[in-house]
Amino acid sequence: MSHQKRSGLSAIGLMVSTLGVIFGLAGFEHGFFETLQGNVTPEIHWINGNPMIYAIGEAQRFWPYGFEYAYTLIPNFLVTGILAMFVSLLVIFWSVIFVQKKHGWLIFLLLSTVQYLVGGGSAQYGPAIIIGLCAFWVNSPLQLWRAILPIQVRRAIAKPWPWLIIAFALVFCQSSVTAVFGFFYGVHAPEYVNQITWGMLYVMIALLPVMIISAFAHDSLKYDAPDFGMK
Repeated sequence: MSHQKRSGLSAIGLMVSTLGVIFGLAGFEHGFFETLQGNVTPEIHWINGNPMIYAIGEAQRFWPYGFEYAYTLIPNFLVTGILAMFVSLLVIFWSVIFVQKKHGWLIFLLLSTVQYLVGGGSAQYGPAIIIGLCAFWVNSPLQLWRAILPIQVRRAIAKPWPWLIIAFALVFCQSSVTAVFGFFYGVHAPEYVNQITWGMLYVMIALLPVMIISAFAHDSLKYDAPDFGMK
């Protein structure tokens, strides 16, 4: 038996828009520091077999580990930075206005990929692709979720969805601040701050799938009959 969608906030849509904005801001920050390095050719650093650049140059660095990895196809810091800022603004704009619309997910994936390729940062690229794919299911009936998981289970795992989005956003923003400025509350030794930065990355890796599952569970409930499982 099919059911009409009930009105309500889309957890998937809010998740995608929120994370899209903060990923766009992170890309803009990378681009800003790249432009400060001027009209010069980036030095390539091979990180785990990947050719990366330091978005923050030695002259602009706030602490020993504050270089921020990025990838670029453009052999010029100034051009890379300008393009990264421009594309990042498009990512922010698209995340706020269009990502929840039909085919909005596809353009988001394209913009996120271009952002990565022009120096907008590497850390957020993987999560951006994942949430971009999630945007495909905005306003979808999520029939597979409803078929596999009983409504009682979905109700339980749906409850923390807004708090999980807030937690992920806060950890991401704090990790960005720490990566750039080397600041973390009460910790001053650079080597410990660097370990905390990597620790926050692992926290985000753990939070991401939990947040997505909770958001999908919430939105799937909108397609169940209001009295289903209540009698």
